[in-house]
Amino acid sequence: MSKGHRDPLVCIRSVEIPTENEEAFFQWIEANRHLRQRYGILMERVLAPADGQGNWLIITIWESEEAFEKWLTAPEKPGVDASPGHALVKFGKIKRYDTISGY
Repeated sequence: MSKGHRDPLVCIRSVEIPTENEEAFFQWIEANRHLRQRYGILMERVLAPADGQGNWLIITIWESEEAFEKWLTAPEKPGVDASPGHALVKFGKIKRYDTISGY
Protein backbone atom coordinates (compact mmCIF):
# COMPACT_ATOMS: atom_id res chain seq x y z
CA MET A 1 0.00 0.00 0.00
CA SER A 2 1.26 3.43 -0.81
CA LYS A 3 1.42 6.46 1.43
CA GLY A 4 -1.60 8.66 1.27
CA HIS A 5 -4.16 5.85 1.10
CA ARG A 6 -7.39 6.34 2.99
CA ASP A 7 -7.48 3.10 4.96
CA PRO A 8 -7.61 3.29 8.75
CA LEU A 9 -4.39 4.14 10.56
CA VAL A 10 -3.62 2.28 13.78
CA CYS A 11 -1.41 3.95 16.39
CA ILE A 12 0.08 2.05 19.31
CA ARG A 13 2.04 3.53 22.19
CA SER A 14 3.16 2.31 25.57
CA VAL A 15 2.15 4.21 28.67
CA GLU A 16 3.12 4.03 32.33
CA ILE A 17 0.04 4.59 34.48
CA PRO A 18 0.58 4.92 38.23
CA THR A 19 -2.13 2.98 40.07
CA GLU A 20 -3.30 6.10 41.87
CA ASN A 21 -3.86 7.89 38.52
CA GLU A 22 -5.71 5.16 36.63
CA GLU A 23 -9.29 6.35 37.14
CA ALA A 24 -8.47 10.02 36.55
CA PHE A 25 -6.58 9.11 33.37
CA PHE A 26 -9.50 7.05 32.05
CA GLN A 27 -11.84 9.99 32.78
CA TRP A 28 -9.46 12.31 30.89
CA ILE A 29 -9.59 10.02 27.86
CA GLU A 30 -13.39 10.03 27.94
CA ALA A 31 -13.49 13.82 28.41
CA ASN A 32 -11.50 14.28 25.17
CA ARG A 33 -13.42 11.65 23.20
CA HIS A 34 -15.82 13.93 21.32
CA LEU A 35 -13.12 16.42 20.35
CA ARG A 36 -10.92 13.67 18.94
CA GLN A 37 -13.89 12.06 17.18
CA ARG A 38 -14.41 15.34 15.32
CA TYR A 39 -10.86 14.87 13.98
CA GLY A 40 -11.42 11.28 12.88
CA ILE A 41 -10.55 8.94 15.74
CA LEU A 42 -12.65 5.78 15.39
CA MET A 43 -11.56 3.87 18.47
CA GLU A 44 -9.29 4.09 21.50
CA ARG A 45 -8.44 1.20 23.81
CA VAL A 46 -6.25 1.16 26.89
CA LEU A 47 -4.79 -2.31 27.47
CA ALA A 48 -3.42 -3.47 30.81
CA PRO A 49 -0.86 -6.30 30.86
CA ALA A 50 -2.75 -9.45 31.85
CA ASP A 51 0.07 -10.50 34.17
CA GLY A 52 0.28 -7.07 35.79
CA GLN A 53 3.87 -6.65 34.61
CA GLY A 54 5.20 -3.91 32.34
CA ASN A 55 3.67 -0.98 30.56
CA TRP A 56 0.13 -0.59 29.39
CA LEU A 57 -0.68 -0.02 25.70
CA ILE A 58 -2.93 2.56 24.09
CA ILE A 59 -4.31 1.60 20.68
CA THR A 60 -6.10 4.17 18.58
CA ILE A 61 -7.63 3.77 15.14
CA TRP A 62 -8.04 6.82 12.94
CA GLU A 63 -10.07 7.22 9.73
CA SER A 64 -6.84 7.75 7.81
CA GLU A 65 -3.30 9.02 8.20
CA GLU A 66 -4.56 12.36 6.92
CA ALA A 67 -7.12 12.52 9.74
CA PHE A 68 -4.44 11.74 12.32
CA GLU A 69 -2.17 14.44 10.87
CA LYS A 70 -5.04 16.96 11.17
CA TRP A 71 -5.39 16.02 14.85
CA LEU A 72 -1.66 16.53 15.42
CA THR A 73 -1.96 20.11 14.13
CA ALA A 74 -5.40 20.87 15.57
CA PRO A 75 -5.61 24.20 17.40
CA GLU A 76 -7.16 22.39 20.41
CA LYS A 77 -4.37 19.79 20.73
CA PRO A 78 -1.84 21.91 22.68
CA GLY A 79 -4.50 22.51 25.34
CA VAL A 80 -5.22 18.78 25.57
CA ASP A 81 -1.50 18.01 25.87
CA ALA A 82 -1.03 20.68 28.57
CA SER A 83 -4.03 19.54 30.60
CA PRO A 84 -3.60 17.92 34.01
CA GLY A 85 -4.96 14.59 32.70
CA HIS A 86 -2.15 14.28 30.17
CA ALA A 87 0.41 14.71 32.95
CA LEU A 88 -1.00 11.78 34.95
CA VAL A 89 0.98 9.23 32.94
CA LYS A 90 4.25 8.80 31.09
CA PHE A 91 3.72 8.24 27.37
CA GLY A 92 6.04 6.31 25.06
CA LYS A 93 6.47 7.18 21.41
CA ILE A 94 3.61 6.59 18.98
CA LYS A 95 4.17 3.86 16.40
CA ARG A 96 1.96 4.07 13.30
CA TYR A 97 0.66 1.00 11.48
CA ASP A 98 -1.12 0.86 8.13
CA THR A 99 -4.18 -1.36 7.92
CA ILE A 100 -3.40 -4.07 5.37
CA SER A 101 -5.84 -6.88 6.09
CA GLY A 102 -8.25 -8.22 8.66
CA TYR A 103 -11.81 -7.84 9.80
